[in-house]
Amino acid sequence: MKRTLPALATALFYSALTATILTYAIPSQAELTEAYSSESNTIKLALYEYPPLYHTSYQGEFSGTLGETIKQICTSAGLDCQTQMYPIARAYKLTTTGQADATLSAIHPRFDQCCTASDWSYPWSAGFFTLKDNQQTPPHSEQELTGQSMVIVRGWRSQYRFMPNFDQLVAEKKIQVFYANSNYSAIQMLNHGRADLLWGSVDFLWYINKLKLNDKILYSERLQIPIVLWVNKQAASALERFNNAFKEIQLSGQLDEQNLLRDDIMKQRYQDAPLKETQ
Repeated sequence: MKRTLPALATALFYSALTATILTYAIPSQAELTEAYSSESNTIKLALYEYPPLYHTSYQGEFSGTLGETIKQICTSAGLDCQTQMYPIARAYKLTTTGQADATLSAIHPRFDQCCTASDWSYPWSAGFFTLKDNQQTPPHSEQELTGQSMVIVRGWRSQYRFMPNFDQLVAEKKIQVFYANSNYSAIQMLNHGRADLLWGSVDFLWYINKLKLNDKILYSERLQIPIVLWVNKQAASALERFNNAFKEIQLSGQLDEQNLLRDDIMKQRYQDAPLKETQ
């Protein structure tokens, strides 16, 4: 059957329309590569406020000693590391479930299945704080804790690495424990004599300095735990770039012995955080 001119014109029109739709609807390989490249350049960090390591500064920007170091490694890797602050439990859950790409935390088996630890690490220190007036030597083992009292921030778990039988000691009333809701309140509880000891990290010295308690409180380290960037396995390519950049800036001498930015660089970039009773 011969097509009439109007029918032929209509067929040609729809053929051209279909070709146009396919041309613009289906991305080219170059467009797909560009989109993937753009996506892989972004890594979403779910973090929590923990000054002075990582925090929101007075200026409202992400900073901290670890924060500035991570930012520098990301820049060197060509990664856009976007940070968002959450309560600690939510930050961890977002990372383990893949809703965020990475978080900062100590080496811990909770992340083993979902994530991979970065080659970069920071030697986080924890131990006991005591009042100088007590003239007391902090315990070197959990056996020496019997009969003493201590303050611990609610939710902390690092004490189990030094005191594996912590729960039993508490249950048997061999030690008395007072729980604080924040680092700030824990320090104030020790300062006001609520307990003999405070279990905390070296970072508490930041609070102690701001509270002008340097001459009153002593710190005694009892353990070190590496803090790493835990990266979800779905962002493996970003982790590889991060690790390579870390090695490069480490070799260039930009980092100190703790894998933080060298002091002269840190002073130019670090932005301090406000002291908050809730942190």
